[in-house]
This record gives sequence, C-alpha cells and structure tokens, in this order.
Amino acid sequence: MQLYCQDLMQKKWLKRLDPRRSLKKRLGLAIATTTLLFSLLLSWIVGNTSKTQIKADSSRFVEQLAYQMSRNLDRDMFVHYQEIRMLSTLEVIRDSRHFLTSKRALLNRLQKAYKNYAWIGLTNFEGVVVASTNQILEGKKVSSRPWFIQGKQGAVVEDVHEAKLLAPLLPNPNPNGEPLRFVDIAAPVFSTTNPNKVEGVLGAHLYWNWAKDVRDDLLKPLQDRYHVEAMILSQSGEVLLTPAVDSGSQKKQFEPGWFPSISHLKSVRAVRDGERGFLVERWPDGTYLTGFAATQGLEDYPGLGWIVLVRQSTEEAFIKASVLQQQIILWGITLGIASSALAWWIAEQFLNPVLAIAIAAHRIRRGDTNIHIPVFSGKDEIAKLSEAISGLFTNLEQQKRLLQIFNLELEQKIEERTLALQQANEELQRLTMVDGLTGVANRRCFDLHLTQEWQRAVREQLPLSLILMNVDYFKRYNDYYGHPAGDGCLQ
Repeated sequence: MQLYCQDLMQKKWLKRLDPRRSLKKRLGLAIATTTLLFSLLLSWIVGNTSKTQIKADSSRFVEQLAYQMSRNLDRDMFVHYQEIRMLSTLEVIRDSRHFLTSKRALLNRLQKAYKNYAWIGLTNFEGVVVASTNQILEGKKVSSRPWFIQGKQGAVVEDVHEAKLLAPLLPNPNPNGEPLRFVDIAAPVFSTTNPNKVEGVLGAHLYWNWAKDVRDDLLKPLQDRYHVEAMILSQSGEVLLTPAVDSGSQKKQFEPGWFPSISHLKSVRAVRDGERGFLVERWPDGTYLTGFAATQGLEDYPGLGWIVLVRQSTEEAFIKASVLQQQIILWGITLGIASSALAWWIAEQFLNPVLAIAIAAHRIRRGDTNIHIPVFSGKDEIAKLSEAISGLFTNLEQQKRLLQIFNLELEQKIEERTLALQQANEELQRLTMVDGLTGVANRRCFDLHLTQEWQRAVREQLPLSLILMNVDYFKRYNDYYGHPAGDGCLQ
C-alpha cells in the first residue's frame, strides 16, 4: 500500500513537472537549459584556455630557468677565465727574477679569495710545477696534462674531468662520496724580455662543486613551490651534474647506469642541434616538462657547450592548470544552476500576467460573470495582449446582452403571434360550427353534438330527444323575392 501511494505521489509530481502541460514550464525549462549549457560551454572554454595558458607559462618557466642557469655558468666561467688570463700577465708571475715565494703568495691569495679554486699552479716551459697553492705538486711534471699542452698554445678551458694527481692530495668536499672533479683553466705565461716567447703555463683547477652552487642559488628559492630539478650534461651527453639529493628526486636516479641512458632524450638532441626551448618527454623515471639550453660562452670566453636541463614532473607542472580548470568548471556549473534558477523565476514572472489572463478567460468561459480580464499597464506585448483580450470579452459581453434583449423581444413577438394564431384558430373553429348568415349552429355542429349526445345517452342509458323545425314557404319566398330578400328573411 505504501509503495502504491509513493508511486501515485511520484506520478503526481511528474505530471506537475511535465513541460507539455504548461507554457511557463516550457519557457522556463528552455531558458534554464540554454543558460546552463551556455555556462558549461563558457566555463569549459575558459577552463581550457586558462589551462593552456598556465601550461605555456610553466613551459616557458622551465625554459627560462635552463637559459638563466646556462648564462650563470657562462658568466662565472668567464670571470675565472679572465682571472687566470689576467694573473698570467702580471709581472710577478712572468718575471723569473721574482722569488717563488712571491709567486706562491699571490696564488694563495687568489685561492683564498675565491673558494672555487681547488689548485692554482705555475709551470716552467718543460711542464714542471715551480709554484702552486699550498706547494702542492711543486716539482712534479705535468707536461702530459691536457691543460698544459693546450695552455702553451693560448688561453684554454678544459671540460670536467676526475682528479688524477690531486685526488689523494686534496680533501673531497662531496658529502655523498662522489669522486673529485675539476674544470681546468690555463693560460700561457710570456717572457718579460720577449713577449712572443712562452716561459710557462699558469693553470687552475676549479672545483666542479662550483656548478652545484650556481644551480642551488638559482633553484633553492623556488624549490618549495615548484619542485624543479636541474642537471648539466657535456656536449657528448655525459651527465656532469645530477639533480640535488634534496630536490625530491627518487633514489633510482642515482643508481649506476641510469644517467647515461638519457642521452637519447629529444631535449638533448635538440640542444645539440642548437635549439633552446621546452618539451614534455618521457624520462626513465616518469614524464617531465623539460626546459633545455646550452652554454655558449661570453665575450672572448669560448664556452664548453654544456647542456643544461631543467625538469619538472608533469603532475607538478600542470596541477595548477588542472585545478584551475576544475574550479572554473565547478564555478561554471554553480553559476549555471543559479542562472537557470533565476531564468526560471524570470520566466515565471514574465508569464504570470499571461497566466492571469488565461485563468480569467477560462472562468469566463465556464460562466463566471463576475470575472474581468486583467488589463496591465505599459506598452509591451503583454499589455497590448491584455487590452485586446479584455476588449474582445467586453464586446462579446455587449453582444451577449444585445442577444438576450433580442431574444426577449422575439419571445414576446412569438407569444403574441401564437395568441393571435390561437384566436384565429378558435374563430375559424367557431365559423365552421355556425352559419355565417344567421349565426345559428350549422349542420356540422349538429352532427358533432348529435354524435356526442348519442354516445353519452348510450353510456348513461338516458333517453335522447330530437326536435325538428321547418320554415314554411321559405323556398317560394326566396325564389319569388330573390336571395338577398331570402337572406334578410332568414336573419
């Protein structure tokens, strides 16, 4: 029974909500649906546009970081490159008459001023170290080292390499046990007496940790918010600097054999082709938004063509775009529903006058004469419609009253005609029963009354008498004096 009642209530509500039964519901539903769909479409377009814009901003952000890091590397290398070149031109370095202690003191001051220098040494033409910081490698022959060989030809910068001679002689600043690595800078030292004669080579080893400082100075302020990672590769694709351990990188990034496998990345190939930009690509540990750029040198510093990659996981890079898109769509749905409700209410207010006119017309049609069509003020269509329908019903009411008056007059005339006809029939009936000349009942009247009296006498067993009278000599009189005289006689 309960289910039956619920079913009836449900059908009742569905019937009330059926838009086919009400213009107000149809119009409200149409406006509400259109408004909701428009809001959803607009929010989807705005959400997608915003998402695309944020993705583009994130992409340009990692590209700019990669470019900025490459410029910072070039700038710092340029400074150290110029320092060694300038130092090689100082008289205290070039003039053999200066004591080695003076030369060593100058080198020590430079190393103390710039912590990036692991070692600075001065060699003679044969490649024997004659003065160096902290006297390390003094008296040792370095003629086979690339920086010495190239340095005799001119100022040179050698790419990152592991320490060989200095590895056991210098403390390793790498906390994770990575091998000690250097970047070499060398410049020829010319004779003070003969400017074209090379007397020796001034060489310096920069701690490669210097590049980590460049990276950290750039990325640490952004790390908590953006979680970006940066690495440096050589021109050949060898990884020179891995992401920082505390940058959120997974441990598998530091497993042996993992980093060499990234040389096939599109970003690496693009940098080798001289491009700078960004792209989304698959790494061995996931999908990342990658910005890429290469060091290009600065002024007379030629540069080493290092490849700088700055990456950010796509989830991290695009989460703001997705969240914003979802928020815009959610707000669009909310505003769409609110707008739909408002549109429904506006449609209801718009159609209430029409509904009032329809209700009044319906009651008038059912015979309620105390109802008048409402007339609304204004110059809009509803006001004109109410005036027209009200005027129509007023005209119909007037015609109805005129018709009633006409009907009353017609009924009165019909009654008069009927009475006259009845009187005429009675007179005709009377004339058929009497003689027109004498006014005495005629033979037809006699036959009718004779039949009636005979039937009554038979029915009541009463005697019936008949008296016959004759006018003597009337025919002779009528023939003698004529019919007019005969008629006068009869009268």
